[in-house]
Amino acid sequence: MKKKLFALCMMCVLLLSLAGCGGSAGGNKTASSADMVSTDSASYGDFNSGAEAGWDMPMEAPEPAEADGGYGGIDGGSNIPADAKMIYTADLELETKEFDDAAQAIADIVKELGGYFESRSVNQGGYYRSLDCTIRVPAANFSALLERAGEAAHVTSRHEYSDNVSEAYYDQEARLTTQRTKLERLQELLSRAENMEDIITLESAISETELQIEYLTGSLRKYDSLIDYSTINLYLREVYRLSTDEEAPVTFGQRFTSAFSLGFQRGVDGVEDFIISMARNWMTLLIWIVIIVVIVLLLRRRRRKKRAASSLPKAVKTEAEKPEDKKED
Repeated sequence: MKKKLFALCMMCVLLLSLAGCGGSAGGNKTASSADMVSTDSASYGDFNSGAEAGWDMPMEAPEPAEADGGYGGIDGGSNIPADAKMIYTADLELETKEFDDAAQAIADIVKELGGYFESRSVNQGGYYRSLDCTIRVPAANFSALLERAGEAAHVTSRHEYSDNVSEAYYDQEARLTTQRTKLERLQELLSRAENMEDIITLESAISETELQIEYLTGSLRKYDSLIDYSTINLYLREVYRLSTDEEAPVTFGQRFTSAFSLGFQRGVDGVEDFIISMARNWMTLLIWIVIIVVIVLLLRRRRRKKRAASSLPKAVKTEAEKPEDKKED
């Protein structure tokens, strides 16, 4: 009887735990949806610091792109509504054997397409240089710049991204319209107010409303800047040999030949890099050789001293034992 009662209690506990798991799974689903909404709101809120970030300068919007090319985004603009607010960005990595010519060609392309360098730095690493820059270009010329920059140097990596901020943009725009209407009504009430207490209250409300208008205006200006001018993060590095794209081998022979040639080329490159590294660091290598030679000589000298010290007591002992042997005789 006790065993049956115990089994029944265990079944009840198991059923309750399963029900609890189901409820927690549903709760997690709701929480994830809420997290998704809050994340979107946070990402939109990042643009709210536009008034303090120096985006108050008016910027002239570029001419709209042609119907067949769109803004040249990931899908070419074919499935994007006409009133959508899209932000396009790209990461482009290039390599070249003629660094100066390629860097100058990229600068000419940016200027020709109406863009500008938001940041640009040239780094010297050993014998080779690299260019790291952020380019802002009118959204209508986004794809054109990527294509032409790819012609100026060899493309090793290209990634494009698009972000639809229409919902956040139009929400900010509606809030701005509301705040401006509110400001007009407050100013009208202030002109009719006669009581000092009412005047102070209205002036405080007007001040808060003006701050909100400033805040929303800066946010929209930053949105407009990111929408009208796309961002391209470009990295150009100088190499002595370009990496080439080869067709994937199909048969075993092709695969073996490709693997063998690739291994041979890597071996040659490794030997060349080792020789160049040795030549570049010959002074450091010489110092290490001197240090090692000195350590080896000191160890040998110490070992000789130990051998001499260990052999001396044996000789003394032998001489001491000789008279005793004679006495015994």
